[in-house]
Amino acid sequence: MRQLPTPHQVMRKGYAAVRSARSRLDSLVLVPPSPDDWPRVAADHLSLLDGRTLNVCVTVPEDLTASAASLVLGSGSSPVVVPLTLVQRGDGRVEARGTSVIDLLEGVSADRPPVPAGMRRFLLEAGQWRMSAVFTDVRGEERRFALAAAPRLMPDGPTLPEPVRDDGTYCRVIASSTGRAYLSLGRDHAEAEVVSVDIGWSRVTMRGRLVNSPAEACNGDVELIRRNGKVSRTIPATWQGDVFTCAVDTADFGASGAKEQIWDVRLRRPRGRSLKLCRRRTDVRSPGDVFRMPNRLLTADDGTALRINPYYTPVGSLAFRAALIPSGS
Repeated sequence: MRQLPTPHQVMRKGYAAVRSARSRLDSLVLVPPSPDDWPRVAADHLSLLDGRTLNVCVTVPEDLTASAASLVLGSGSSPVVVPLTLVQRGDGRVEARGTSVIDLLEGVSADRPPVPAGMRRFLLEAGQWRMSAVFTDVRGEERRFALAAAPRLMPDGPTLPEPVRDDGTYCRVIASSTGRAYLSLGRDHAEAEVVSVDIGWSRVTMRGRLVNSPAEACNGDVELIRRNGKVSRTIPATWQGDVFTCAVDTADFGASGAKEQIWDVRLRRPRGRSLKLCRRRTDVRSPGDVFRMPNRLLTADDGTALRINPYYTPVGSLAFRAALIPSGS
């Protein structure tokens, strides 16, 4: 007899389907076709290492003898031109290859990683930049091709192919509805991220940070919300800039009872919507399977004991499993 899946297995499968659908949507931007969508050449390789290092490789069309090549980002009067190097392969074909650093213009800061020697950095404004390959023949004439997106790398695996940046900005290679490759740059919405979770003898100390928000919006308290119920606890948080700290005591889980309950963690702000407290930005596909925290016992001054386990949900949100330990057990 075939064994039925457990509720946990069903939930994990559902989360996996949601992540897969979201990944496909993130890589697709619906824009109307433009007159320069054709002629087209497909990229052999097109990726963004660490969310900022652009790698491109495209084969020169057979009917063209190129003396120079470049990758053009955008259109109009002031496109960004990224030079490419021509390399002859063993089969006689010629490839145009290039590596460069792409950064968001408004996101440039003093602590940004330095550019490797011999590599150029290009600062782009937020938006969607269409990508074109331009080849110059031996007569000095240019031929422009719309760059078609390369096949997706790592459709599945332990890490996500989408670039991740710590500063809240993003840079992604996406495709239009017609398959044209674009470079998308911008800044994500406000997010509350976990910095650390320290489990002591009688309390849990959480530190987090609020990203993509102005300084005046860096305030609020932490809220514990019991899942599938209307019980909630508000824990005061102290702020230093965009970083907040709060301590969760045994009494904050007083409504748990001997039966294990799950509590979700949110940052409750005076203005703006509440935010789930999530794992700090990472490219790990399943944070709950990788970033594990231990089961511990918290003891209150009155002798009350609480078994607690902080963990990350499949989508990366922080939650607690908590249950009171009956006295004498």
